[in-house]
Amino acid sequence: MNVRLFSALMLALTSFILIGCDENDEPNGEKSELKFINLTGGELAVAKQNNMFAWNMFDYVNAESGNTIVSPLSASFAMCMTAEGANGATRDEIYQAFGFENCNNDDVNSYMQKLSNQLMLLDSKTEVSIANSLWHNKRYNILESFISSMKTSYNADVFQLGTNAEDDINDWCSDKTHGYINDLIPQGSITPSTAAVLLNALYFKGEWADKFDKKDTERGFFYSIDNSLPTVYYMTGRKKIEYVTAETFTMAGLEFGNGAYAARFLLPNKDKTFDDCINEIKTIGWESIKNNYHSGKTTIKIPKFTMKNRLDMMPIYQQMGIDRAFSLYADFSNLSTTEDLCITDAFQSNYFKIDEEGATAASVSGVLIGDAAPISIPSFILDHPFIFALTEQSTGAILFIGKVEKL
Repeated sequence: MNVRLFSALMLALTSFILIGCDENDEPNGEKSELKFINLTGGELAVAKQNNMFAWNMFDYVNAESGNTIVSPLSASFAMCMTAEGANGATRDEIYQAFGFENCNNDDVNSYMQKLSNQLMLLDSKTEVSIANSLWHNKRYNILESFISSMKTSYNADVFQLGTNAEDDINDWCSDKTHGYINDLIPQGSITPSTAAVLLNALYFKGEWADKFDKKDTERGFFYSIDNSLPTVYYMTGRKKIEYVTAETFTMAGLEFGNGAYAARFLLPNKDKTFDDCINEIKTIGWESIKNNYHSGKTTIKIPKFTMKNRLDMMPIYQQMGIDRAFSLYADFSNLSTTEDLCITDAFQSNYFKIDEEGATAASVSGVLIGDAAPISIPSFILDHPFIFALTEQSTGAILFIGKVEKL
């Protein structure tokens, strides 16, 4: 077993988008009543596909060894904003990677807008904040229609890239994540050829509905995947959980606050791997699995841990089928009248902590768009035997073909 399985918690947070509550708890301290965020049929289809995208993304992240964490929701915001600036096959590829190819663009934007506006209202004891921003270079003609869409559909802050762009962006990230993500953009990343930077910042801080008593925290071994046995601190208590038994794993859910958000922990069954668990979820569907639960009290032990990482998202997106957006063939004509723009970098920084009080998590996803780098062509020197041909361009007809073995 590896601590990495607990990164499923960050993915699980995106699945509780449909339930809400009164803004304040009742005077007697009881949980406030849960309510639903109303989604249209088209938005529900987007929500389901976005959860499938989450597990597809984690599947690629899981391929790397060691502890890791990813925020699919933050990535979704950053790439959906990017897709708004894309056109034609470039947008189609992004939408296909997210499973949105059969979804209406307006449904995608309205779904993301509802998350931006309402996730933070679900539970007064759970703090959730979502912030988006567009940073653009005045040298490029960023379309007013794109800026308007960022403001309207994504509540995005809009700034111009200045001489201290990296510091300005990092300050914005720090402010939106309560200081947990403050070094997203390395110095020198923003150049005169950077046309735009699109950012999403996601912050979560939730108290357990039933907190763990610190006096019950105990030390114990953790059976790592490399067969080492480090000693860690386990939060321990008898708690009401939602319990699921699947073919490849068992899963326990613990609620935060009034139950609008929950953490779900997946433990692979004997002789099963993380890949087995992910494949079962992708086959059966996350909604089907998480809704097939039993509720009851049991003793649960969870290790306390903190992790941070920074992910290069370009290879992950490319493995998921987004290629054109990173190439000379990218079409970002909905973002700017400047031709030959493409995604030049994509990344995500994450922070996650879990203890007796609850969980704290932060993520920032970024996409840089700029001038496409020219294709590097190696030297071509005909200094050994070669074949040659003369062709007609429009038909490809070969008029002559030959070879040179010696001169």
